[in-house]
Amino acid sequence: MPRVARNQIETSFFHNMTQGINKEYIFEENRCKKKYMELLQKESNKFNINLIAFTIMDNHAHILLYTEDIKNMSLFMKNINEQFAMYYNYINERVGIVFRNRYKSQPILSERQLINCIRYIFNNPVRAKIVLNPEEYIYSNFEDFQKEDESNSILDQIYKKINYSIKFPKVDDENLILKSDFLDTSEDKEIFIKELISKYEEKHNLTICRNKKDMENMVKCIKKEVNVSNIALAEILKLSKSTIANYLKM
Repeated sequence: MPRVARNQIETSFFHNMTQGINKEYIFEENRCKKKYMELLQKESNKFNINLIAFTIMDNHAHILLYTEDIKNMSLFMKNINEQFAMYYNYINERVGIVFRNRYKSQPILSERQLINCIRYIFNNPVRAKIVLNPEEYIYSNFEDFQKEDESNSILDQIYKKINYSIKFPKVDDENLILKSDFLDTSEDKEIFIKELISKYEEKHNLTICRNKKDMENMVKCIKKEVNVSNIALAEILKLSKSTIANYLKM
């Protein structure tokens, strides 16, 4: 399927992801996380970008934003990353590329996807076992949602913040399941896959000893939820690539 240009997508919500070159830990120091957060706030005001949710991890950052002008988003991300790259090179006495690529951007096309994205972004440090709860991580804007009237839903808070109501399908609360739509790094995928394995074992009351049928169903379940190669899945499950392929044929 050909890729659709961002300026041809009828949405104003985007999930942007940026990562250090060679997956380097460019945000590992607290001062680097703080600097990137400062740039987010400064440049969002400059380009009329509404920051919905963001989290700065050690080697990558997630930013969910709203913009009425797609060109502004490109300038916003360009300015942030260029300024941070200059800062990072200066404090580390280095030269060269800091970010892995320009940045990755994913359009948000429904209310369900919007809420799943917010949950994914704020739960990044929880899945990485840095904190137990999202509110404990200070390098995100999770507290912005807590400051609002608790009687309002997340969507009400967002629409109130941007003073705009978009026509998304109604959200089915029973189906607000975290999907792998937003997994942008191999580390993210591995964490998510291990969560799926744990949930599958708990749901089916599996012991350490799994039979062939259990493994077959587990592999199919994971492949359905996550876009992961057979090789990567084999490494995580400690199986051979051929075994994974055989399970998927059954």
